[in-house]
Amino acid sequence: MTNKHVLKTDLIKLLAVICCLSVGNVTAQEATSPVAVSVTTARRGTIVSTQQYSGHLEPQAEVQAFANVSGKIVALGATVGQNVAKGDVLVETDSSEATLAVIRAESALSRAQSQLTSTQANAQARVESQLAVSQETLMTAQSQLTETKSLAEMRIRNQLVQAEVAYQAAKETIEKSETNAEQSLTRAKVELDKAQLDFERTKSLHEKQHVSDSDFEAAENRLKVAQTRYEEAVVTAGQFQEGARHPSVERAKAELDVAQKLVEIRAWEREIALAESKVTQAQADFSAAQKLVEAKSWEHEIENARAGVSQAEKQLKIAQEQLDDTTIKSPINGIIATRHANVGDHALSATSPAAKPIFTIIGVDNLKAVWRMPVGDARRINNGELTLISTDAGIRNIVGTIDFISPTVDRENNTVIVHATVPNAAGSLSHNSSLKPGGTITVSIKTGERKNVQLLPLQAVLHIQNGSGTIFTVRENAAHREQINVGGIYGSEIEIISRLINGTQVIVSEQHRLQEGTPVSIVRE
Repeated sequence: MTNKHVLKTDLIKLLAVICCLSVGNVTAQEATSPVAVSVTTARRGTIVSTQQYSGHLEPQAEVQAFANVSGKIVALGATVGQNVAKGDVLVETDSSEATLAVIRAESALSRAQSQLTSTQANAQARVESQLAVSQETLMTAQSQLTETKSLAEMRIRNQLVQAEVAYQAAKETIEKSETNAEQSLTRAKVELDKAQLDFERTKSLHEKQHVSDSDFEAAENRLKVAQTRYEEAVVTAGQFQEGARHPSVERAKAELDVAQKLVEIRAWEREIALAESKVTQAQADFSAAQKLVEAKSWEHEIENARAGVSQAEKQLKIAQEQLDDTTIKSPINGIIATRHANVGDHALSATSPAAKPIFTIIGVDNLKAVWRMPVGDARRINNGELTLISTDAGIRNIVGTIDFISPTVDRENNTVIVHATVPNAAGSLSHNSSLKPGGTITVSIKTGERKNVQLLPLQAVLHIQNGSGTIFTVRENAAHREQINVGGIYGSEIEIISRLINGTQVIVSEQHRLQEGTPVSIVRE
């Protein structure tokens, strides 16, 4: 072996020794430095066990909007997919007839109110005035009765006397008239004869032209006048022929007969009876008027007038409701799902058997979760309990309230239907406003609860298998390995069945660097 080769061998040995010394120093340094770890202590909590079921979402309400009254559709106020609030106008139908009915009802109410005002102002005065008038009428009737009793017989007998006198006077007048007529007839005959002779003589002279034409005409006219007077006298005298009765005498005789008859039947007694009946009637009217005043009948009239106003107000309200009914409003908050009619169509009222809806509205402020669950599980839940719901769209922990558990069991699979109300308003938990009817959901139902359970963070337990696991605890600044029994895992925590001493510090980090007895330093967070 050459020197050069020996030198090379010695150099390699030296380097090897140096490397061993360096490694040994590093290992010793690591063995003596504590590992920085985070620790926790077991906590006591309540464990809730759940069971999950599949279901779907439905609208809480689905309402069809019908026409309130039959009529032509004149306007549509919503479109499919539009959000509507309760009371929003959806449809307007022809309102001309309803408007006229409101105008008539308003006019009737105005008249009724005027009648009430007039009655309130005048009824009492009118009733009291009726009493005064009836009292005056009674006094007049009583006065007339007294007068009738005193004077009726005398007046009727005087009428008989006056009729007798008038009849006698009429006869005497006719007799004088007859005498005068006879005398007038005699004079008229004399004058006629004289005028006839004068005319004959004048005519003869005229023919001989001894008298003028004017003298002849004058004689002729005198004859004509005499003939006329004679004819009138004959007519007048003819009125008094034997057996003829003059009208004036007949009238006087008729009046006399009447007066005699009145006396014979004692007509004054009838007049007295009539006057007495008038007094009786006047007394009855006065008594009735007194009762009306005593009963304050005007108050009843006022009440009737008020009732008339009330009735008119009701009629106006009905007319206004009928006018309002020409406008169809949304009964719920929701979304227009379907439109069934168009402008110009004739809509039948909801009461008609052939009526068809105009819109279908679904309510989505609250949705209905629907699922089936076994009868045994259903016995553990009640109306009003809360449940957690998740959707296939990734929305978690939606809180629903159970409001229906079907009393009917499906015999094929021994399940019942369950409903829960799910809020879907904007701003609600988990942004529920994005929920859609028809979506698939998973419902978590609480099936049990255990209290005062010992829990550790899941990352604190290593090598979990067959109900056991490993943890590192800190005692005297060193890590110590412990075997423990574990239960279920609940989210980020695990149930510890083995009993840990209160305050035991359990390492939750850097466990891969630890062995039994490894020095550790606790990192304070």
